[in-house]
Parts: sequence; structure tokens; C-alpha cells
Amino acid sequence: MSRQSIKIAALLVSSALLTSACAIGFNAGTSQQKASGNGRSADTGSIQVRGALIVVDPKKPGWGTFVGTIINTAAEQDKFIGLEIEPANGTPSQTNEPLKTQEPAEFGLPGQKVLPIQLTSNVKPGSLIKVLLDFQNNVAIPMNLLVENNDGIYSDIVVHNLDGEHIPFR
Repeated sequence: MSRQSIKIAALLVSSALLTSACAIGFNAGTSQQKASGNGRSADTGSIQVRGALIVVDPKKPGWGTFVGTIINTAAEQDKFIGLEIEPANGTPSQTNEPLKTQEPAEFGLPGQKVLPIQLTSNVKPGSLIKVLLDFQNNVAIPMNLLVENNDGIYSDIVVHNLDGEHIPFR
């Protein structure tokens, strides 16, 4: 085999390794999968937040519903105090939902807890809004939550007002 053939073979092998990402090994992005979907996730201290987003009804401007699951992994009970939102996007929403140890607190879907959010006209479906999830014993968790319409996979989510009363659809 000539030197030229060896050089070409070495170039082809190294190109194949680089383009197939085999050289990255176990730190390859495809081996570090995260949960897919529109909801956002976060872990801070002993609190885990999964699938968090805000669902709005275009027929009811000014209102949204927090959707997501909060899990307390601490040895003692905590309390979800509420959701802070930038004034340009809405009004903070309070709740005093106990978070038992290792029991998910689910919000937004039928049969789950309700946390209504008063929103400004700036908030449109598809936008991300900055919020803080506040807890009694844990530090606040900053998140950028996606705003979605209540159609498609979110069509069964009912938008409520701040008193927790159902806002009827027209």
C-alpha cells in the first residue's frame, strides 16, 4: 500500500469519527436527554418542578392557569406559596398549597389543584414569561414559562378567575 493510500485511509477514518460524533463518547448530547414537551422543568434544593407552563383561553383575555407538577423531596413538608410575575405581564397569584414529602402536587388539569393567574394584554400564546415560584422552606425558583392556548393537548384545561371560579366558555 502506498503512502498516498494510507494518508487517504487515515483521513477517511478520522472524518468518519468526527462526523459521527463517536469521538465525543459518553458526553454526547444524545446521551443526555431531557424531558420533551412544552412544559419547563427545574430542580432547586428539595423542590422539583415538572411540565410547568401557563395556559390561556383566547376567548377570555386577561386570565391564565398554571399547569405543572411540583414535588417536594425533603424530609419535612413544605408549602407552595404562589407565583410571582413581572408587573408588565400580570399580577402575582397566591396559594398556600401544602407540599407533602414525595407526593406530587399537580396543577391545572381537570381534577387537579387550580392556580389562576391574572395576565396583561402583553402576554400572548407562544411567548415566554419570567416567573418566580415561591415556597415556605425552599428558595424561590425562577422560570421562563411558555404560554399556550387551551386547544390541542391543552383543550381540557379550564381557565379560572382569582377566586377559583370557572370562567365559562362562549
